[in-house]
Amino acid sequence: MGRYEVIKADSRDKWLEILEQWEGLKPDIHYRPEYCCLYRGSGEPRLFIYREGPDVVVYPFLLRRVNSIASPAGQFETELYDITTPYGYGGPLSNRGAGNSAWDNFYRSFDEYCADENIVTEFIRYHPLLENHRQADKHMEVERVSSVVYVDLQRPYEEIWAGYQRSNRKNINKARREGLEVILEEEPAHFEDFLSIYHHTMERNRASPSYYFGRDFYSLIHEDLKGCFLYAHTVRDGDVISSELLLYNETYIHSFLGGTVEEYFEYRPNNILKHEAIRWAKNRGIRYFVLGGGYHDGDGIYRYKSSFSKDGVLPFYIGKKVHNRKAMNILDQLLAPEGCPEKMNFFPRYRMAERYYHPDQAGKKVSTI
Repeated sequence: MGRYEVIKADSRDKWLEILEQWEGLKPDIHYRPEYCCLYRGSGEPRLFIYREGPDVVVYPFLLRRVNSIASPAGQFETELYDITTPYGYGGPLSNRGAGNSAWDNFYRSFDEYCADENIVTEFIRYHPLLENHRQADKHMEVERVSSVVYVDLQRPYEEIWAGYQRSNRKNINKARREGLEVILEEEPAHFEDFLSIYHHTMERNRASPSYYFGRDFYSLIHEDLKGCFLYAHTVRDGDVISSELLLYNETYIHSFLGGTVEEYFEYRPNNILKHEAIRWAKNRGIRYFVLGGGYHDGDGIYRYKSSFSKDGVLPFYIGKKVHNRKAMNILDQLLAPEGCPEKMNFFPRYRMAERYYHPDQAGKKVSTI
């Protein structure tokens, strides 16, 4: 067995040093402390570091207080917590060459940590391109829930264009004929336009409150992730009609948040926006453009995103683990919403009470195109 330590986001320099010092450890932006701190309102960012000889496994997560939920107050004598990865992709990640022994011992050490810290459950959204779900299936429940679309930017530009579906290429050319232009900015010069369009898109789709973010959230991106964000805006006759916020590092770029003014759908402003963002990322030397997926394979959002990459589709996995089943069962009885069916795929069920729950919204994916 090796040794482990857990550090907080306040130890930013140490956190970044650990991510950068190990050969073959190529994390996405979701592993950075600045990104994890975007979700500090949900939980406290932590980085679990396991070392065994030449090998290291790192795992950023949010540590969330369970007792802060109203109903359990006074129900438990001890403070309880659970764990989730920040929105996006994450999960444990090792240096190149880490063997099965190091991974098995990492999970043993992490189970020990969870027991010591009164952690009830753990939820992970694995990274589809890093494929870090492969080491987990012996240690927790791993489930394929959907697919993720990406564009391989290492290919020649002509191949990338040919990889678009024909209908998408036609829509991009139509947008050009209509005189639409795309502005790409590494500063929030048109932030108010972006925010207005994004909020109207969420309202149009009856999105839950979890899809809305305060201005402090964006200020953290603008200040702490400078050089890692891009705004793309489609403009017609001087007005922004589609807008998107993208996050990136030297390897990956992600469509993060965005929307389109409904009355301009026919001009295909988001098609040309994504196309120009893909061109920008390739010219920057970024390797992969991650568009994400839909709620399930084959829905409208998924079909739209896959029109940018005929062959660039990977399975998306999540991980679930119960570290304290007795506490979880009590929490489920206290907090799971009335009418919430046992079979509904939401984990942990006791957290569902924090989400906006309406029968018409169950299972609905919010469109941001």
